[in-house]
Amino acid sequence: MAKIQSIARISIMLGSATLLFFGLLHLHGTFFSTDLAPADQELLVRLKSSHIQMDKTGNLWKLWIGFNAMFSVGLIFIGAINLYLAARKNQLFPSLQFISLLTVVSNAFFVWVGYQYMIADFAISMVIPLSLFVIGFAFNQYQHMKQNKIS
Repeated sequence: MAKIQSIARISIMLGSATLLFFGLLHLHGTFFSTDLAPADQELLVRLKSSHIQMDKTGNLWKLWIGFNAMFSVGLIFIGAINLYLAARKNQLFPSLQFISLLTVVSNAFFVWVGYQYMIADFAISMVIPLSLFVIGFAFNQYQHMKQNKIS
């Protein structure tokens, strides 16, 4: 029983640390590098002078930066909250099925969006934490079900 709990905890912590790392890396790329800027400088000028139809103050370049910053914080939040729970409150995980399911569904969505709309490296990088979360949460559920049968 302890081995199953240990595998679950390690898997969730690794998946969480991976998301946290990629979130921090993405946040750095958003504000402190040109990694997310278009290679075409003329396009950058057009993005900075274009707006969305919904609101003329919605400069496309600022919206792009804002979207990426929010996405980074989302990755950081999911990684940090799951890492905290796995490290400090691991005994709660088997009963936190909603958080576990939401984490898996969110990461599955990241993978899908990555393959549909983004670069392949992103999609592949999101498969890693998704796999680790599925393993960890599946082991937690198995342990939870086994404990309920014993009780």
